[in-house]
Amino acid sequence: MLNFRFAAALGGLFAVAGCATTTQWDQASAERFRADVETLASDAYEGREAGTPGYDLAVEYVAASFKKIGLKPAGDAGYLQQVPLRRAYAMPKDGAMAFVNSEASAEEALTPLTDFFMGNSVTQADVAVSGEVVFVGYGMDAPMFGQTAYRDLDVRGKIVAMVQGTPEGLPSEERAHFGSGRTKRDTAAKYGAVGVINLSDTRGANAAGRARLAQYFATATNMVVHPEGRHPTVEAYAMMTKAGTAKLLAAAGVDGAALFAGDVAPGPMGVSVDMSSTTRFEDYQSPNVVGMIEGSHPALKDEYVVLTAHLDHVGKLKSVQADKDLINNGAMDNASGTATLLEEARKFMSGDAPRRSVLFVALTAEEKGLLGSEYFAQNPTVPASGMVANVNLDMPILLHEFTDVIAFGAQHSSLKATTAQAAGSMGVTLVPDPVPHMALFVRSDHYNFVKVGVPSVFLFLGFDNGGEASFQNFMATTYHKPSDQPDLPIMYDMAAKFAELNYRIAKEIANADDKPSWNDDSVFGTLFSPADTGM
Repeated sequence: MLNFRFAAALGGLFAVAGCATTTQWDQASAERFRADVETLASDAYEGREAGTPGYDLAVEYVAASFKKIGLKPAGDAGYLQQVPLRRAYAMPKDGAMAFVNSEASAEEALTPLTDFFMGNSVTQADVAVSGEVVFVGYGMDAPMFGQTAYRDLDVRGKIVAMVQGTPEGLPSEERAHFGSGRTKRDTAAKYGAVGVINLSDTRGANAAGRARLAQYFATATNMVVHPEGRHPTVEAYAMMTKAGTAKLLAAAGVDGAALFAGDVAPGPMGVSVDMSSTTRFEDYQSPNVVGMIEGSHPALKDEYVVLTAHLDHVGKLKSVQADKDLINNGAMDNASGTATLLEEARKFMSGDAPRRSVLFVALTAEEKGLLGSEYFAQNPTVPASGMVANVNLDMPILLHEFTDVIAFGAQHSSLKATTAQAAGSMGVTLVPDPVPHMALFVRSDHYNFVKVGVPSVFLFLGFDNGGEASFQNFMATTYHKPSDQPDLPIMYDMAAKFAELNYRIAKEIANADDKPSWNDDSVFGTLFSPADTGM
């Protein structure tokens, strides 16, 4: 699962010790699940980083499993769909920014890595833009939440400056979507802006924030190279440090405390900015693995329920102390989700054929930015109009006897009722997102299906019955670390329960008379309906 950046200092041991014995849940399912996790999270797979031999070995395992289970190949070449990818390395010393106060006409150059960090372009090796700066508040285009700056201002050919995050009061999933940097840059491009400046709150200390920015911008950005070009976004963007923000606001005559308190209205800032950056590219490929069960109904078989789990993890970690590479094996993240996907396929194959067709997709490059799902959602191996629902399987933290789940995405469509019924049949309750600040809704692969108008659901284990302690300890001590190993106290009876719950949801979708539909009041249904998938 992508970039939680969960930094709480939590000590102690895992709340759950030992592997519980299977009770009412299928023992055979639990053992199959264990075998898949122990295989995919073994050292032989070297952490399954996309674009590496270790990941390719995992691809072979999943493709062979699909064949053994009896799934039909549904990729572009057998079970495989190659995803064209690119690594982009920003060249920090080649980034530049300078601003001119419109009244004083005095240019001031800012210092890279001290005052600002330039983002790396997704398509252009060299980017240079100039323009007047327009403050657009939170940089959202969401009239349903009172955010209309773009509709009230002309930003064509200009550079927009914005504060991070979202206003108070937004629901969890809408907050995650509108607060993401990708959404904000796409929105700016939609209204004709040529650059984006992200302002850092000038209130408080600066050093720790600048250190985090330096680490983030020193990391290569990965992206999909789409056959027909990437959806338009702003290629020139910068994150200002607190020091750089203070300089820019001083030139504009804007009080920082007032701006970050929400007391400065959107509008021209009386400052012009020059921005430039240089990026180095490396192109590579990494496959999704796609299998299918063909539906039995003459008409409904042309509709597809898409089950997804990301197969990749983060690979090796260089240990200076140990003078060797340590392997991030990714047992929970996301060998557990891939094992669930395989178990779903076995369950479907062991029963009556579903009325709709069911796709099983093991996705690449989720850890690089949800890239395998971005490519598949926009370039599916079946007719795009036929995809009626997505059930996503990502990192169930199987360290407690779960009794509740968060159903991300479900509340926006008829999938909420489907999910609630399936959960209720197993004594599981649906609960609200307990950690909205972590923006989990945009951090897993279902999000890319939502963005092409496909109703989606992603189950995450809830916090009741010891779940909160399991989650917090895992995130603090194990997430994206070499300790995410099969020797964790994984409760494989809970794995079987999790697989059964997702199977019941997917089976109901596959056999229902009507395909899932967006709720009339859904923000995402409105934004991403098939008639308008532009944002």
